[in-house]
Amino acid sequence: MTERNKGAKAELRASMKARRKAIGASQRSIKSEQACSRMQGLLSAMGASNVLVYIQLRSELDTSPLLEWCWSNGIAVAAPRCEPDGQTMTPYWIRGWDDLKPGAYGIREPDPAAAAECGSGFIPDAVIVPGLAFDRQGGRLGYGAGYYDRYYDQLQMYAREGGGMPPWIGFAYEEQLIESVPTDGHDAFMDAVVTESGVYWSGRRSGVQWNL
Repeated sequence: MTERNKGAKAELRASMKARRKAIGASQRSIKSEQACSRMQGLLSAMGASNVLVYIQLRSELDTSPLLEWCWSNGIAVAAPRCEPDGQTMTPYWIRGWDDLKPGAYGIREPDPAAAAECGSGFIPDAVIVPGLAFDRQGGRLGYGAGYYDRYYDQLQMYAREGGGMPPWIGFAYEEQLIESVPTDGHDAFMDAVVTESGVYWSGRRSGVQWNL
């Protein structure tokens, strides 16, 4: 990462955290419901049988309505657990809220005593990704720890072995869409971003776009 990009990302992270936090709690709830409804339509159009999805923290877009819908409609849900090495995240199947417990960074994560690990070589039908900012070209600004970037590399390795790369979908409030996110070679790019207002395809990878 260049020093220029490093500084630009740090400055943007601070401003986007403030922008997201400025959305009132009631509005975050309404926007989350609307965005989850759009994501439900997208997963249905894709024919997804399972999905890897983050568990909301603080002012992030709340995925709870989506999780409840998946569980009610026979779509298997996997959620990431950050490992103690500070580098890796591992997906686990979760069947309900009791399969979660507080983990790294205060995030609710799969409890290894209750949830089953998805296993080596697991490729979800879709990966739903949190972030601080996204652009319509597939750029994503994360929190700086690099978990999703490394997981992207891991999935690419599995895909080369014949599994195929699933779509990566950013999930955010419309306020988190910006004109351009500063990116580096190691950054994971999104195939689409879903907000309460729309589904924005980036064209980063060829393939079908499910227009809703």
